[in-house]
Amino acid sequence: MIKTINSWRGLMALAVVLFHAGVDWMWNLAVTGVTFFFISSTFLLAQRHPFEQLTARRYGDFVLRHALRLYPLHWLGLALLAIIALVYSPETLNWGATALSALLLHSWSPVHDVHYGLNPVAWYLCALLFCYMIYPFLAHWVGRWRLRYKVMMAAGLAVILGAVLLPLDIPGREAVFVNPLSHVLDVVFGLILVHLYHRLKHRCATVGYGTATLIEAASMLLLALVIGVNMCTTWIKPWEDVINWLLPQGSILLSLALLNGNEGAIGRILLWKPLQWLGSISFEVYVLQFVAFHLFSFIVSPLAGHFGVNIYDQLEWFALPLLLPLSWAVNRWFTRPLAAYVNNKLLPKSR
Repeated sequence: MIKTINSWRGLMALAVVLFHAGVDWMWNLAVTGVTFFFISSTFLLAQRHPFEQLTARRYGDFVLRHALRLYPLHWLGLALLAIIALVYSPETLNWGATALSALLLHSWSPVHDVHYGLNPVAWYLCALLFCYMIYPFLAHWVGRWRLRYKVMMAAGLAVILGAVLLPLDIPGREAVFVNPLSHVLDVVFGLILVHLYHRLKHRCATVGYGTATLIEAASMLLLALVIGVNMCTTWIKPWEDVINWLLPQGSILLSLALLNGNEGAIGRILLWKPLQWLGSISFEVYVLQFVAFHLFSFIVSPLAGHFGVNIYDQLEWFALPLLLPLSWAVNRWFTRPLAAYVNNKLLPKSR
């Protein structure tokens, strides 16, 4: 893991949480953050699993290993949410949708209550699992293409996706966006970034502090520019699920990767240990955010109200103090021990 990318993922996860907690102005950062999750996953996969020679056994081990990263944490979050719902609002439980969610099949459904379901953010896990399943094939075939052919493929996918999204209303656009097929574009774009990284990395090996700072600032300014244009105009909104966030987040990802070890001012901020810690638990922060929200709504708020303190409408102030310790504890005593067991016992690398 490149440390600066790790920190940026943590910050993007934080933006998603704050938006869901009611901080409306975080909308653009939340949406662009999800794009970064997908393209960075492909980019980092390519560093560890180039798949020049794809075999059935290697593919099976790859998919199983990555499925075992997603399902246990997902099931833990789903179980906690189901327990809270059974205790406090059993009438809200849809067992059919929950069963699909448990299998990570729910975001294939166009029905809002199904593809969001008990844990609304788990649609990302369903789409990510699909991306894991197709990555070895795309890395094996598309990864060998020349850059211009990869770009042509990404442009074609963007046009197709844009044509599907353009006539749809908000619920329809959401149903398309959470559908795993929509994120084939993210995987291909991630492979483009891998190609650019290998082509450019030797040129950045001796970049100085000042130049590195300018490169980092330019990528951040591109993201700020797209956010500003998106907030002030309507002409690019129909495309915000297609290319708005790929280009700025791709430039940030590429700059952070190329400057790894030669960070500028922004990169050195991202190396700050608290941000590294946030990045290390970012997956738990993302998956468990609605657990923290429900703990606040059903336990913390009523308890405070019992003592005369009204905090029912202040979720944005209490989400993180609940979520961050919970995410750290789950990472420390659940995710990491399970990952160690999978790597050392269940699927050792020598297999």
